[in-house]
Amino acid sequence: MSAPQKFAALRVLDDQQYLRQRLDPKPGDPLYLHLSDLRLALGDAIAANQGVSVLDYGCGGSPYRSLFQADRYHRADIPGLPDLDFVFGEDSRLTATDADYDWVLSTQVLEHVKHVGAYLRECRRVLRPGGRLLLTTHGVFPDHGCPYDFWRWTADGLHVELTAAGFAVERMEKLTTGPRALLFLNQCFHDRLVVTQRSWAAYLLRLSRLVFTRLRRDRLNRLCDEEYRGCRRIAAGVPGHEFYIGLLSVARAA
Repeated sequence: MSAPQKFAALRVLDDQQYLRQRLDPKPGDPLYLHLSDLRLALGDAIAANQGVSVLDYGCGGSPYRSLFQADRYHRADIPGLPDLDFVFGEDSRLTATDADYDWVLSTQVLEHVKHVGAYLRECRRVLRPGGRLLLTTHGVFPDHGCPYDFWRWTADGLHVELTAAGFAVERMEKLTTGPRALLFLNQCFHDRLVVTQRSWAAYLLRLSRLVFTRLRRDRLNRLCDEEYRGCRRIAAGVPGHEFYIGLLSVARAA
């Protein structure tokens, strides 16, 4: 990816519409089903932890900053974004002081990090003893390089990585699971469900595509909120939720 392409990808992260869709997702938004679940889970995790120092590590446009009432909120990302407190490269190293923060916030960052272990160890280094990492990333999701996209995670795999970096995992949740995840992916890709054969199976596939094309997204999403509210966020150990769009973890610096 060329330098201009990298900067173009980064500029999207600071777009006001992009930020609004994450902080205040609406049923008509393209990624509502997952972003609303992510916002719900983050809000609950942050609510009881105010008056703290926070490092937003891989901040982008910092869409969730207003959820904290932090005494100190610092932002770190790769070069190309404005108003950063720290800039880091492929090695994920920061100039931040050891044991300086109560919380590290990492939202939808880990899949873009080339050296995952180094990034997580840096999260551990800058946290005070007993400080917490609030991290979200993807289970199943379309590629979205910003500027690159390297990884996808299972709950068990993420747990292993966090433990290896010196964290004790306190919470692991799956976000947008089961039929809610299926409907999310169908919204992302229904326009590609094109078949040319003439058969009952082909007819049913075309009908499925027609339903998602003609049915207003906001109505479908409100229906999904009612019917599949139990699939918005669920503890990782609960059976029946083996397919999921995202993960949220709260991990304590051990």
